[in-house]
Amino acid sequence: MKTSKFMSYEWMVRHTPQEEWIEGKGLLLWLAFFFSEIGAGIYLVSIFLNFRPGWLIGWLVSLLLGGFIHLGFLGKPLRSWRMLLRPASSEISRGMWVVLLFAIIGFLQALPVVVSGLPWSGDSSALKVIMGILCILLITHGFSTMSVVRALPMWNSSMMLPLSLVSGIWVGSQTTELMLLIGGHDITVAEVWARWSLLSYMGALLAFLWGSLHSSETTRMSIKSILTGRSSATFFVGVVAIGILIPLVITLFFWGNEPASLSGSLLFLRFACVLIGDLAMRYAIMKGALYSPLI
Repeated sequence: MKTSKFMSYEWMVRHTPQEEWIEGKGLLLWLAFFFSEIGAGIYLVSIFLNFRPGWLIGWLVSLLLGGFIHLGFLGKPLRSWRMLLRPASSEISRGMWVVLLFAIIGFLQALPVVVSGLPWSGDSSALKVIMGILCILLITHGFSTMSVVRALPMWNSSMMLPLSLVSGIWVGSQTTELMLLIGGHDITVAEVWARWSLLSYMGALLAFLWGSLHSSETTRMSIKSILTGRSSATFFVGVVAIGILIPLVITLFFWGNEPASLSGSLLFLRFACVLIGDLAMRYAIMKGALYSPLI
């Protein structure tokens, strides 16, 4: 057996890179987590902005893109229902229940967006609260599932879930703002969401890196793999340059000018950079994780 640059006798004797979650078929899991969580982010921001088309778009992104890619990763989707049977002991099972409830309740809330004359509107405060909670759970589902893998200490960081949450809201706010602009709606409030979610994302990412660098040896080695090792190009080009610096410059430009200065082309550029940056961030964290040596 040979894993990465390791000889068979070195596997799990040295700090060994994990590959199952991010290489080959594991790339489907990376994409499934991304689309599920970003769709939920769109839905959550749209609830607060009362942007009903965003409910539908967020629901479709989470279930059609995230859901079907996830089924492709599972390989035998007709058997996947069995994962629902162990919610008390399995994070994956709890995640499946969140997805199921999000699908059913979200369908009921979003249906009036496309079908008129229904006896409900989806604007119930109770329904919004329930869907808001489900969105938060779905946004954090991917990193929550990863955090229970004890053999990969970097994923056990207490900042994994906050980072996932603010990342989902950050990308969700960007997508929602772009949809509002295309639809001819006012985007002033959405831009406020974008500004503060960007700052929160930067803070959460720094806290994750700082905390991990001051944690166990394996966690420190994992972060060094991201910063100076095999994931360094992905991190510094994809996450820092494209995903943070360009959106930060555009956001500061908007912040220092009147709402009329919110250019559609700059908003689209920021949106594209945010998508690339979020994908790169998730890829770097999944790729950079190292197993602790067994001996």
